Amino acid sequence: MKKREETELNPNPAASGGSPSAAPGVLILIGAYVISAAGLLWHLLASGRGAYSAVGALTMLLMAHAAFGLYLVIKHRDLVSGVKQILFISVVMVLMELTGIVTARIDAGFTPALLAVLLIAIMANEKAAMLAALPLAVTAGIVSATGGFSTSAPAASAFAVLISSLTATYALHMRKTRASTVVAAFLAGIAGVVTFTAAMLFSGELFTDYWASLLWLLGSCIVCGVLTVGLMPIFESIFDIASEARLNELMSNDNKLLKRLMTEAPGTYHHSLLTASLAEAAAESIGADALLTRTAAMFHDVGKLRCPACFKENQRGANMHDELDPYESAKRIIAHQQDGVTLLEKAKFPKDVIRIVGQHHGDSVMVYFYDKAVKQAKEGEKVDESLFRYPAKKPDTKEAAILLLADCCEAAVRSMNNPTNEEIGAKVREVITHKWDKRGSMLWDSPLSFVEIKKIEESFLETFSALRHERVEYPDLEEIDVR
Repeated sequence: MKKREETELNPNPAASGGSPSAAPGVLILIGAYVISAAGLLWHLLASGRGAYSAVGALTMLLMAHAAFGLYLVIKHRDLVSGVKQILFISVVMVLMELTGIVTARIDAGFTPALLAVLLIAIMANEKAAMLAALPLAVTAGIVSATGGFSTSAPAASAFAVLISSLTATYALHMRKTRASTVVAAFLAGIAGVVTFTAAMLFSGELFTDYWASLLWLLGSCIVCGVLTVGLMPIFESIFDIASEARLNELMSNDNKLLKRLMTEAPGTYHHSLLTASLAEAAAESIGADALLTRTAAMFHDVGKLRCPACFKENQRGANMHDELDPYESAKRIIAHQQDGVTLLEKAKFPKDVIRIVGQHHGDSVMVYFYDKAVKQAKEGEKVDESLFRYPAKKPDTKEAAILLLADCCEAAVRSMNNPTNEEIGAKVREVITHKWDKRGSMLWDSPLSFVEIKKIEESFLETFSALRHERVEYPDLEEIDVR
């Protein structure tokens, strides 16, 4: 019944119930295994290992990659569906597996595995990073077994990679910044050293036989942390990934575009702050990317910098549109959406942010000026609706749809004079219903379900209630003798 209700309310079943194909991502994962397996096979043959040994090693690697791939397909289908992110994950893993084949020949503790885990955790997904440690640990263990080290080294290396990877991921969960990455790597190195030592002690190995491996392990982990900080901008640029660290940096008060909004278009900046609060909370309520949504909301009206006085929130006194015909007014207002995209592209913002900003009005009609044009039209004269329509796509992601609703609801509520909570609730429901049910609905192309839209509405009302809290009325200070 629930599924039927969602389908009836959304005429695009593919948008509400269907999910993007994971086939391209699965092929990329298979390709990653083939490349890693080929490198490992070359190493085994060069080390003089026989066919049985090679078959066993490649099977272990296959099982590790299969477990990782199945986890992503089942639990994080969005990562597998998004070719950009799964390609990044696969490239990083393959590079570190192939590099590990070389470094492990130097010493059992010398491993670059943590570099892949840190990059994936920061730029893609923490849980995916945890599972990525599995094939990396298997590779480290297999190569250690062919390096002429003690018989306990393979197990010790594999366990050390697993535990250090989990430690780094947990440490990054608290805070994902470039500085905290080095700290997480150091903690991972300590955990790896303890684990490696415990495994060797369990096997009865003398400390003098493996103390050098501990130094290699700790040193390689710290180096991985430093390299992660240096390589992040490169991978962000190559794969155009909106990582958490990158988004946080974009929202810093030092950002030039935000500074311009504060000084040149303060009304727009205030509107963006309120819209960002609404959008972020709503995204969290339905499990969408809250940080990406907030970042896009902060910059969604940056195009208004081209002509701040064209917009009511920045006007002080006269309204320039009183002197313009509705066609020219609509042209100037509509231009801000594409102007924003242009500004963000010049500033090299992530494409995920730019796409959301470019869709935050969809292909809606500038109703106010369209109505004004209709009223001013001569008898029998037909007004061309297309001249008042935004030339953009409807929102096709949850984040873009949330921003569209937050933007409209914030503007609608702000236009009300001292509304009560009940009046705000009625206005929010009116706006959302209009965007959902109206002919040519702005939400038909988005993957939002009816249930999710109700959660978004509830979140908006909670945020408005928090933003519009009441204060105690202060007495007349002239009547009170205080300093």
